[in-house]
Amino acid sequence: MTSISSEDIEEVHLFVLVHGLWGNPNHLDTIEKVLLRAVSDVSNERIVTIKPSSFRFWKTYDGIQRCSELVIADIFYEIEALMQTNKYKVTQFSMIGYSLGGLISRYVIGRLYGMGFFKEVRPVFFSTFATPHVGSRFYKNKLFDKFANTFGPVLFGKTGLQLFLVDSEKLLVQMADPDSDYFKGLESFQTRILMANIKNDGTVAFYTSFITNYSPFDRLDYVDVVYFEDLPTAIIGTLAVKPKFVDLQNCQKLTSTQNHHGNVQEETSVIRSNKLLRYSILLMAATVILPFHIPMVLTVTFCVSVYSQVKIKLLRPIKLDEHWTKVRDSVYRGEAVDSENAIQGEARRRERLKLRRQESIRGDTSNITEKAMNGVMLAEQNFNARQAHVYEDDISEEATSSEQELVDSEAADSSDFEEWARPKGSLLGKFLRYKQKMKISFEENDQIIDRHASALQSKDDSKVGLFSTECKLPDYPEKDLIIKNLNKLSWFKIPVYFDLFNAHDGVVARSGGFKNPRATSTLFLWGSILRKNIKQKEA
Repeated sequence: MTSISSEDIEEVHLFVLVHGLWGNPNHLDTIEKVLLRAVSDVSNERIVTIKPSSFRFWKTYDGIQRCSELVIADIFYEIEALMQTNKYKVTQFSMIGYSLGGLISRYVIGRLYGMGFFKEVRPVFFSTFATPHVGSRFYKNKLFDKFANTFGPVLFGKTGLQLFLVDSEKLLVQMADPDSDYFKGLESFQTRILMANIKNDGTVAFYTSFITNYSPFDRLDYVDVVYFEDLPTAIIGTLAVKPKFVDLQNCQKLTSTQNHHGNVQEETSVIRSNKLLRYSILLMAATVILPFHIPMVLTVTFCVSVYSQVKIKLLRPIKLDEHWTKVRDSVYRGEAVDSENAIQGEARRRERLKLRRQESIRGDTSNITEKAMNGVMLAEQNFNARQAHVYEDDISEEATSSEQELVDSEAADSSDFEEWARPKGSLLGKFLRYKQKMKISFEENDQIIDRHASALQSKDDSKVGLFSTECKLPDYPEKDLIIKNLNKLSWFKIPVYFDLFNAHDGVVARSGGFKNPRATSTLFLWGSILRKNIKQKEA
């Protein structure tokens, strides 16, 4: 054990990025890059990120509690490694959760709050992307909904029971209780942000990711989707795109689609924009692929679910309170860092780095399962509710003088974007190396957030004309209580619309920044909310 002089220590802001069901840390690569690029230049503290990998793939079936405990252990080991190896002291703390990762993050926050973690570290940002805050139950009186509510809880281990609100402890209800550590911990954060897909998310419905009792986008062709005014153009690769922040207060319900030109999306794929081609592919999937693929996937996920339920009963509890005492005394009270813990922290760092470079067979099978489940949900949506036609946006190809160009660079602060800036491993990739670029105007994005912050933070549902009685979900005690309590907190609520087959994937640009330019530009606008709050704090 060795102590470190306080004169050599640099204070840092730790962002913890948590993936979702069937996921792995690589799903959050784009968010991490956007975060570092958007926030580093306005923060007085160095920004450090960690993407926990200890609960990846099928381990996500083990329940929110178990996944959260593994994340907390990763956090504690990283805090010790940062102090021992880098001489960094974590003094500020933020969490970003994607899908199930948002619920895991909320549980983590509750446990940390109960330990007294936030007496030593200041909580700053909590943000979620397509997170089922209210669970994953279906509330329509349809055969599919009844089937899903019956079999869903048994297909995804203990996590499935919790998501469908049928677990014995009613964990999601507990986490929304204003008297609980989970709620108090969440309340202690300076800023809370959520992003919700209004459509095309077959995994997480709008109502649960937006924390509302309304579901107004089931028939999207009868809704005139309106975006916030003057959203800035971003140049990503060769495409000119705009962020997809939906202005809920100005969206309108249509009584007829006869004179409606559709909900506009620029740079839409041929498959999505061609109605005949789109439905031909859906029909082929429903008649040829799904009858063979889905039974196999359901069998695999059921077997993993049963295995997970048995496994978690045999697992030893993680001694988190004991670990926190060591972290507190060494990092925040001046004692020496436990050498074994520091070594363990370094080992976990190497494991995360290795995971970035390769996927295991478990990752492949869990990814197949996720895509299959998402496909089933989207097929059900498409066959029961018409999609809107797609037309091109009137979007300027001109780049403004205030745009900041993100290109491949040897500069250290640009290194995180090198993967975006060049395809690798081929002569063509080398030729394209300097062709792939991004032009993002942080200045314009910041101005948009300043202009629309009040609308994004509005709690007044009466201002949203789409939130009518006809689209209100049926009463369900647990659901209603969760929504009521979580909405006691202030949130930046961001509804977004991506005309994609899989908006759940798209909302965080999982396939990469250049492959989903609309999502990437949207993430940079999200980053300006962080920038706004940091600048206000440090003014």
